[in-house]
Amino acid sequence: MAFRYMAHRFQKLHPFDVEAALLNQCDLHCLYCHYPDRLKPQLSTRQWKDILRGLAALGTLRFKFHGGEPTLRPDFRELTAEAKAAGMIVAATTNGQTISSRPDLLDFLDEVIISLDSPHPEANDRIRGQGSHEAAVRTIDLALERGLRTYVNMVLTRDNLADLEDMLNFCEARGLRMNAQPIVFGAMYYVENAQALELRPDEIRDVHRRMILWKKQGRGLFFSKRAYRKVMDWPDYRQLAVKGQGPSSCVAGRDYIRVECNGDVLPCCQYNADFTPKNIIRHGLRESLLHVQTHNCADCWLAYYNERTALFKLRPGAVWEAFRRG
Repeated sequence: MAFRYMAHRFQKLHPFDVEAALLNQCDLHCLYCHYPDRLKPQLSTRQWKDILRGLAALGTLRFKFHGGEPTLRPDFRELTAEAKAAGMIVAATTNGQTISSRPDLLDFLDEVIISLDSPHPEANDRIRGQGSHEAAVRTIDLALERGLRTYVNMVLTRDNLADLEDMLNFCEARGLRMNAQPIVFGAMYYVENAQALELRPDEIRDVHRRMILWKKQGRGLFFSKRAYRKVMDWPDYRQLAVKGQGPSSCVAGRDYIRVECNGDVLPCCQYNADFTPKNIIRHGLRESLLHVQTHNCADCWLAYYNERTALFKLRPGAVWEAFRRG
């Protein structure tokens, strides 16, 4: 991976980290999420395989399968095998419902990020659906048994805010690292009529203040202190991202990209830019990747994206966290 990184670092195109939404459909319907209602056309197995090979040739290090729920595609295992054969780190974000009864879907994964909103079954299932906690925990156990790098992502709402430290304890007891992401509206995923679940600005700042303290204590959080501090310093959480005056200096669109299930290439899932994406199938991979570099979204506050930016700008804290995660 280090050799591939150095071989492509100074090339015009180097999409090192790619997130791909295979489909928008999901077998859960969480209270805060409207993504399953935003249906789009889906690329074929052959088209995704061509994309995977094309990205590998351009130096992609990590390919993360996303959704919706990516394991609902019948070709999920076949596509993860293709990504593995191309020499990439293969990851997936999943709710764990399908994998819990189909452990073979883990066969070609290196990393799995499992969505879980509370360590308490009744609280999690109230948000995500009946039985979702049991299946997600079963998938966590299956992934750990196979030695996969396994993480938990928790969406923080007014309904589960009190469970934050319990979730951290739950993860640490299993040797997991976790991320806690406050629900945000105006982004791609979240449904506006669930705004009663939104945290107040002071609560968002307090959450990240606590996570900085926990990082200093060496506890099992996913990101560096720098990423959490950026969230604390953001002036208005309703403004997810801000535009710049010219082409963005953000790594999204260059080091990191998102491919939608219809082949559109985006810088990320919450960009705020004067930008109309190009499509890999209609315009080709290279043209779409060159075009996504021209967006003018300059900055945002989510810890996930700030950690990505810090990593690809080789900030020591983020690089160290990446090494710790393997």
